[in-house]
Amino acid sequence: MNSKERVMRSLNKEVPDRIPMDLGTTNCTTLTRKAYENLKKLLGIEKETRFMMENFQVVFVDEEVLQILNIDTRGIHPHPIFQKEMIDDNTYRNEFGITFRMPQEGLYYDMIDHPLAGKSLEELKEYSWPNPEKSMDLKGLREKAKKLHDKGEFCLVGDMIDSGIFEPCWYLRGFENYLMDLVIDPDFATAQLEGMYHYQLQRYSLFLQEVGEYLDIIFVGDDLATAENVIMNPQTYRNLIKPYHKEYFKNLKKLAPNAKLLYHSCGSIFNFIPDLIEIGVDILNPIQVSAQGMDTKVLKDKFGKELSFWGAIDTTQVMPNGSIEDVKREVHKRIQELGPDGYILAAVHDIQPDVPPENIVTMYDEAKNITISK
Repeated sequence: MNSKERVMRSLNKEVPDRIPMDLGTTNCTTLTRKAYENLKKLLGIEKETRFMMENFQVVFVDEEVLQILNIDTRGIHPHPIFQKEMIDDNTYRNEFGITFRMPQEGLYYDMIDHPLAGKSLEELKEYSWPNPEKSMDLKGLREKAKKLHDKGEFCLVGDMIDSGIFEPCWYLRGFENYLMDLVIDPDFATAQLEGMYHYQLQRYSLFLQEVGEYLDIIFVGDDLATAENVIMNPQTYRNLIKPYHKEYFKNLKKLAPNAKLLYHSCGSIFNFIPDLIEIGVDILNPIQVSAQGMDTKVLKDKFGKELSFWGAIDTTQVMPNGSIEDVKREVHKRIQELGPDGYILAAVHDIQPDVPPENIVTMYDEAKNITISK
């Protein structure tokens, strides 16, 4: 079977010929710049590195790399437009008014100023939301998606890039401020969430009007957990955030009628999984196995009939610090516990600069060669 058949067979809870694999199809399943440049050097590929997201320093993965590693998925992305006002060589302000700074010798930009911090509900009503059309360039994207779709070789994953509706709210307000809003000022919290929902839905509508009919999967990333627990009381999520997620996911599926929904949340997301299934999530990523309660065997046993899993190769200890043999053991463990169906192998979130490129190649080579039984 080819790559598309392999992925779709697995997601339809049938056993494929081998475990499908992803790299680079979303902004949460790719690599950071330094990790990618190390990998290209090992593979002998000389290509200019292109940023998918500049603030997090994550990259587009070149076709040559995907072919070498036998990746079964291909990402369909807009060309990002980095709207920024430079403040100094290491600091910029984006279209939302959020200020980012790269620390000296840093690997990513940090948010250092949140434009809605300290603002009232009346001031929020005066906030000028960015123009969705200026956030991305869709030129040529429909033709690319149609060509790949008609060829039918790979599973196509649509990622608008930066697609959440909860997480960007705290980017604007500040993390602690927004979490407090959810409890003591729900009117402000929901008004901001309403604005973000409409902004992101407009962006995704523009994107999916071009490519939605060709996609097998659509992606939303919106963190709801830390490594220890979910970020908020489950009832707070159900009362305030979940209704917007439900409406968002419903509309995305209308715009991409043949696509399954791949949802990303880092951390200990276990307590929210039934809610996510209820509102239309088909596949969960990244399966942060180092987080509390994210035991892959338990996840498969409890949710495997309703949910597929995408990720799970440990990037906290095994990938950065493990030997080649450690990586091989990790690959076997996750395939055994999450497979043989309903599992797409990838690293937990984006591969970081401390991961040796040899471990990346080993992860994919080992998974490719594992025979799975029905």
